[in-house]
Amino acid sequence: MEILNTATQRFSESRVGTFYRQYQVLILCSVLALFLGSSWLGNVLLIESASRYYNSVYDIIFTVLRYASYAAMAVCILFSLGLKQYRFWPFIVYALTIVLVFFFCRSTEFMILMLVVGSMAVLPRQTLFQVVLIIQAGALTIIPLFAALGLFPNVIMDTERIRYSLGFTWVTSAPVLFVFASMLFLHLERRGLNGWMFFLLLQVATALFILTDTKMAFFTALLVLTIGLIWWKKPQWLQVLENRWVREVILWLPVVLTVIALLLAVFYQDTGVMAKVNDILSGRLANAAEAWQKYGLSLLGQPITWTGQGITYKPSMHYLYVDCSYLNILLNYGLIFLLLVLYWCRKVILNLYHRHDMLYLAFFVVIILFSFLEVRLINPLYDPFVVAAGSYLGLAARRKETA
Repeated sequence: MEILNTATQRFSESRVGTFYRQYQVLILCSVLALFLGSSWLGNVLLIESASRYYNSVYDIIFTVLRYASYAAMAVCILFSLGLKQYRFWPFIVYALTIVLVFFFCRSTEFMILMLVVGSMAVLPRQTLFQVVLIIQAGALTIIPLFAALGLFPNVIMDTERIRYSLGFTWVTSAPVLFVFASMLFLHLERRGLNGWMFFLLLQVATALFILTDTKMAFFTALLVLTIGLIWWKKPQWLQVLENRWVREVILWLPVVLTVIALLLAVFYQDTGVMAKVNDILSGRLANAAEAWQKYGLSLLGQPITWTGQGITYKPSMHYLYVDCSYLNILLNYGLIFLLLVLYWCRKVILNLYHRHDMLYLAFFVVIILFSFLEVRLINPLYDPFVVAAGSYLGLAARRKETA
């Protein structure tokens, strides 16, 4: 222990330590912007090596940038350790989770998530949310614009429903990203909202729906705009969330949804009401049941290769993907990590209640419900709450937060 204290003391007093402490917020913002920006610009059809749109130069450039951001986040974690900015036991749990879960699941996505959570734990949430919003808005603007100009491929991925990719690798990427970006925008701009903002957001949501035919994302976007309108005109209506019974329901909602997802996967039958609901949900129940039968329960995760309907998907391929975040986490990363995710959800809810932030609480409830049908709950490209998870879980030393 004494050796560790001596090492951290020397680093703290070194030129590198002093420089990092002085410019830490700027460095972390730059690293976060590099990660999000390179990830989104690397999430276009030009990087799909099995497609005819593949561009090796483009792929190499943004692969290098992404890996540079991963390395930078790892260095930031080491520097923050050197400055003693982490709390001891939470960091031990964090480190053990990385080692154990990654050993069993071997998931690159998991490691990236944990790098984001660890490195950004010391960044003030208000600043973090602002950076995330800038990059998300930029991705929603630049990628579809480049697709419209012919610089990125704009492929019809479903000829029956005429669903355009808008340059992204997945047809749902743009509308789902808009859902999260609109929540973050309404949260950060809550004091300056006006009718034109809602009008423009509604036009964007409608355009994305027409071009991608993504119904769930469109209806969720309408719900988000409705909540924003209520906050703008009748903020007292959201005080119903302060009710003791409503509070208990919200606190236990992620757990209840997890149990429901698990029961549906275990007891699914392709007959009667279940079959009809499965059709309405585009086969999600049947896919979840098949994945459960194939992989089952694990404590610390397992390697899984999903087959989704991207640009390289062919009818002869066997589609298997679980869209429910809760069940996906359980299958991929195991029961222990799922419990940590549920604990994180509870901490976020309690934090929002503590700050009486009913607008963002309502948005987080939307994310919890939306994640029952979409695998975005712990995706740092979409969900700003998970980027700030280290802060909510008390990984870093305590500080006053304004968001």
